[in-house]
Amino acid sequence: MTFEELLSDPRLGQALKSDVPTPLYHQVYLFLKEKIHLGEIPFGEKMPTEHQLSEAFSVSRITAKRAMDELAEEGYISRRRGKGSHVIYKHRAEQLKAPLSGLLENLKTLGQETEVRSITFQKAVPPLDIQERFGIGPDEELIQSVRVRMSDGQPFGYYVSWTRDIGELYSEQSLYNSSRMEIFRKAGIQLDKVQQSVTATLSNMDTALVLEIPTGRPLLLLDRSMYDADGKLFDHLYAIYRPDKYQFDMEFSMK
Repeated sequence: MTFEELLSDPRLGQALKSDVPTPLYHQVYLFLKEKIHLGEIPFGEKMPTEHQLSEAFSVSRITAKRAMDELAEEGYISRRRGKGSHVIYKHRAEQLKAPLSGLLENLKTLGQETEVRSITFQKAVPPLDIQERFGIGPDEELIQSVRVRMSDGQPFGYYVSWTRDIGELYSEQSLYNSSRMEIFRKAGIQLDKVQQSVTATLSNMDTALVLEIPTGRPLLLLDRSMYDADGKLFDHLYAIYRPDKYQFDMEFSMK
């Protein structure tokens, strides 16, 4: 995705909320930060100008400038006079390792006790951050799945996953009937290692709309990579959770 594609979305002009405590500049900042943090806007991408942002979001130039200044202060972008602003953030969170068997049991239980709604399921060229993780070329495609998971009709999880193509077994329809782990097993995929990190983020316009919460609310962000028996990255997942609806429990052995 490029900023040109992102800012062409006609919904952006109505996306900001003036009746919430979060200032408009901070809502713009949160939206851009989340896109950069998840790798949807890749490292090195040129940022839009303040004028382009103000037009896309229907805000003043001062509001757009404050959002850009905050991104720069937190190290997400660099701003250089005469050369514009560019994304300089690369996600390099320390990864936590957990036994694979326990993780799969947790995923199976989650799938049985909740329901999922598919938003996007398609073959697509992933953003640069994901290309680098998978070690693939700029024109190679992966399977992108964007879903929301609900409990008792209320959304609590927003998932963006990228997966190597395994054929017809992995489809949008199959996700309604089986968990992804069950589908991978049926396809003969032997998963050997899982690496994951858990951090915090804030809801932007995208995640706030899907999870039915105001912008600027705290969220849990899970970054998970699953590797096959050959040590190749097979699947990557960004999972964003409402902390008022979901929590992570960890148990450590002292042996």
